[in-house]
Amino acid sequence: MHDADVRPALRAYVQAVRPHARVVEELGLRAGRVRVDVAALELCELTAWEIKADTDNLRRLPGQVAEYSAVFDRCHVVAGARHLQLAAGAVPSWWGVLRVRQDAGGWALEVLREGRPNPAPSAEASLELVWRDELLALLQSRGAARGLCSAPRGRLRARVLELLTPEEVRAHVRHVLVTREGWREGSRHHRHPYM
Repeated sequence: MHDADVRPALRAYVQAVRPHARVVEELGLRAGRVRVDVAALELCELTAWEIKADTDNLRRLPGQVAEYSAVFDRCHVVAGARHLQLAAGAVPSWWGVLRVRQDAGGWALEVLREGRPNPAPSAEASLELVWRDELLALLQSRGAARGLCSAPRGRLRARVLELLTPEEVRAHVRHVLVTREGWREGSRHHRHPYM
């Protein structure tokens, strides 16, 4: 079983369980160094699914767990028989676990453990998903952009973190991702989120 075998079944599953979500494949985190296989973006929460197909290895999973756990409200690992036990043991207890198996109709997903809300998402890490022009627009809407029109993204993020509570930051990030124009949803090659 390869990632490409699982991905269509996972996308169909995500669209069924999150029918009103914006679904994005290969969402980049940390300037694209980490990519989320499938993400469901909603005003109420951001949810991630990471595929570990039988042909994959688990070397990157600890780093992916750290990055996903900083940003997403719920996370899930999706694994075939080869990696299921190790993958389930490598993710936090609040992560959901789905098993991939082949049946007569193709590939099927079975929920073994429901995902629970992230106990400690990071407003700072979440804010990295917001593009520079979106950060500037937020500061301008708050009358707090003076002297920052040509500032780098890092300075804009720092100013937003000074102005908003962590809950407000995360709500704003969700709103931006859900309403952002110019994204090719479902594409593995959408515009880079760090511009």
